[in-house]
Amino acid sequence: MKLLLTLLATCATFSAAQVVNPCPTGYEVFWMDSATPVCLNFAMYGKGTWSELRQMCQAQGADLAKLEGNLHYQVVQYINQHPALMDEAFWIGGTDAASEGNWVWVIDNTPMDTQSPPWYPGQPNHGTAANCACLSTPDFMFHSCDNDRKMYAICQI
Repeated sequence: MKLLLTLLATCATFSAAQVVNPCPTGYEVFWMDSATPVCLNFAMYGKGTWSELRQMCQAQGADLAKLEGNLHYQVVQYINQHPALMDEAFWIGGTDAASEGNWVWVIDNTPMDTQSPPWYPGQPNHGTAANCACLSTPDFMFHSCDNDRKMYAICQI
């Protein structure tokens, strides 16, 4: 009887996990809060510029990731748990290309807070040469990165 109950509990857990993950294949589920899933893809199949990889994300029905609040912390934890990701940098969906110094998230055109972490101290900087936000090693805080730098991206549905 105990074996049967263990087997049923295992099956129920497996079934619940299947229902809880709303993300398509290739996307990892993260949680904005206890009820709001966010699907992210660490696009490691080719490096490119911010514009190139934004187009690639959009071709998948996604856009570059908006990493606000606890979501940024979860992503950094995920990167630190996956050694293949730890030595890389990733484009995210922040830019001030439309208006220098006015950083926005491209997925919904909302303002980015540039006055506090998760921006690295002294960031954003570099004026019009660095209009795109990225997570850069070793800290994976936000950085304003050179527009033509080649790196991977994090896409969000």
